Amino acid sequence: MSKMLPVVWTKGVFLSPQHLQAQDRFFQDLLSFRVDALTFRSWGFMELAIDGGGVAGGSLEITSCSGLFPDHLAFDTNHGSPLPRARSLEECFPEGRQRCAFFLAIPQHREGGLNIGSERGGLSTRFFSELQLLRDETGQTASERPVALARNNLAILAEGETMEGSVLLPLALVERTEAGLYQLSSTFVPPLLDVHASSYLLGILRGLVELLVARSSQLAGVRRQRNESLADFSASDIANFWLLYTLNTELPGLRHLLGATRVHPETLFTAMLRLAGSLTTFSSTVEARDLPRYDHENLGACFSVLDALLRELLDTVVPSNFIALPLKLVHPTVYAAVIDKDEYLRSARFYLAVSSTIRRGELISRFPMLSKVGSGTQIEDLIRQALSGLRLVHVPVPPRAIPVRLDYQYFSIEASGLMWESVTRARNIAVYAPGELGDPQMELIILPQ
Repeated sequence: MSKMLPVVWTKGVFLSPQHLQAQDRFFQDLLSFRVDALTFRSWGFMELAIDGGGVAGGSLEITSCSGLFPDHLAFDTNHGSPLPRARSLEECFPEGRQRCAFFLAIPQHREGGLNIGSERGGLSTRFFSELQLLRDETGQTASERPVALARNNLAILAEGETMEGSVLLPLALVERTEAGLYQLSSTFVPPLLDVHASSYLLGILRGLVELLVARSSQLAGVRRQRNESLADFSASDIANFWLLYTLNTELPGLRHLLGATRVHPETLFTAMLRLAGSLTTFSSTVEARDLPRYDHENLGACFSVLDALLRELLDTVVPSNFIALPLKLVHPTVYAAVIDKDEYLRSARFYLAVSSTIRRGELISRFPMLSKVGSGTQIEDLIRQALSGLRLVHVPVPPRAIPVRLDYQYFSIEASGLMWESVTRARNIAVYAPGELGDPQMELIILPQ
């Protein structure tokens, strides 16, 4: 119980251990109060490392850990706090039990009771006393004196054991396989003060950033270029515009969290929740009220649910008004693309987007004359017999559905006649571009009707 009662120091007070203990307790309670007032869920692990090989061998052992208990007692096994003794897993798994939760435990502070024992053992006292030789840091001599220091009396408790009178911090969830082997649950995440203490949460964040980058790049590809530095969307692409706006608004913040050195899980959850809430605008199946709530004591579950919803929302298909198929170099001077869907061939308009190293005027005038367009099966005959192939016509102002890029020129393809029937049968298209046309980059653009 926190009292926050400072000691009254007056002249002539007879100094006793109780005075100093009460003053220490006041400072601890005051610090805890301020931390709670200024931060959200200010307890959990800052660092946690469990010996995975030991778990497979039947022993749960912490190799290092640091953080704060729910009552704000600090612990750091790298700086003073002793490691708790390892637990044998066999004794914690009676017949029929397939999983067992474990907790890092320490006795509660006993108001008016014994809190420091003479030696380590069990969960009898919150601390145990240990003598250390300390030097007077202001003296000129190297004299040392023994000083009794209190060290945390940490222990690992298993689910089902007596926990009354202890402060608990969920530690791990161990599962037993059908083969009788032990393993740590990959989706369990203990309460944390820093997401970097969990490879599972870091994996969720890293995967989300990668997915956002890919989705943003995909949507950015459908923008039209108004000039060299300004891109815009057509009126029919308003959904794509707002989706790209949403992704580009949230992506920098999430990338910052990925590179930051300290990130509270609630900070990450809030950022993911904000993105998910925005994306529900584009979904007919997920509403903002369906999003999960933050649960500091069950981070694995709430983050898993939110991550799954985000991936579902990011997979929301905003209908596209066009299909762009890049043509790849398959032979010297021959480029081709596969048209793998019948609906693309039944009722659509076809355009060839071309960018090259030659000048714009030359590309416009020479490309329709020098190039040859047909199916992959007939392109060699067109080249060998000097036939013209499908007719190309330069389009100075492409349809609004096409995301225009300034360094590309657009040519309509006459999709009719015997030549086109060969394309529909082969389900591919090929373009011959001789060396006089420079080093062209080409895309087949399909506008469904």
